[in-house]
Amino acid sequence: MKITMTLVTFVTCLTLGSSTAYAKHPQISDELDGLTKTLCNDDEDIYYNALLDNGKLVSLCGYQHKSPDTGYVKYRYGKVNDIELEYPQDNNAPRGRFLTYNIQLGPNAQGHDIFFYIGEYRYSMTAVASGCVLSVSKGKETLFIESCQKKSYLTDELIDSSQYINDKELYTKFPQQFQDPSEPEFH
Repeated sequence: MKITMTLVTFVTCLTLGSSTAYAKHPQISDELDGLTKTLCNDDEDIYYNALLDNGKLVSLCGYQHKSPDTGYVKYRYGKVNDIELEYPQDNNAPRGRFLTYNIQLGPNAQGHDIFFYIGEYRYSMTAVASGCVLSVSKGKETLFIESCQKKSYLTDELIDSSQYINDKELYTKFPQQFQDPSEPEFH
């Protein structure tokens, strides 16, 4: 019985292909006490990965994403083996799907936001200072907001996975730079 169960697990792993349900993603470092689970596949790059206060994961993943017109970017929300939302459903390039803007809350407090729309709903992944937040809004009303409880550390310089969206090289791969009109302006 034990051999059969092991074989079923092994076959399931092979069937899922690059799923991370059975192994740690190669981009996640185990040098620090960070989050080791992700919704990104092993062949995808992790751009944003965090465990939220509600116990769900939020991951932003890229595959062969070298510019706004190459590869794809995926947003995933849920739990390993139970993804509640994946956007977009296809593997087309991110131009016209994901928007970004620079957040400046003062001379020393700044960060970035990557967001997208599904109908009238705006989904935002935000990294400011050392914190991160996922929010969903409709118009000016915030319907959902969760802070990051735990984040992964990526093998490249042990960078915090929620802060990677602040990286200039990554930021330029996204199609449109946008200043949110609701953000305060500092001069």
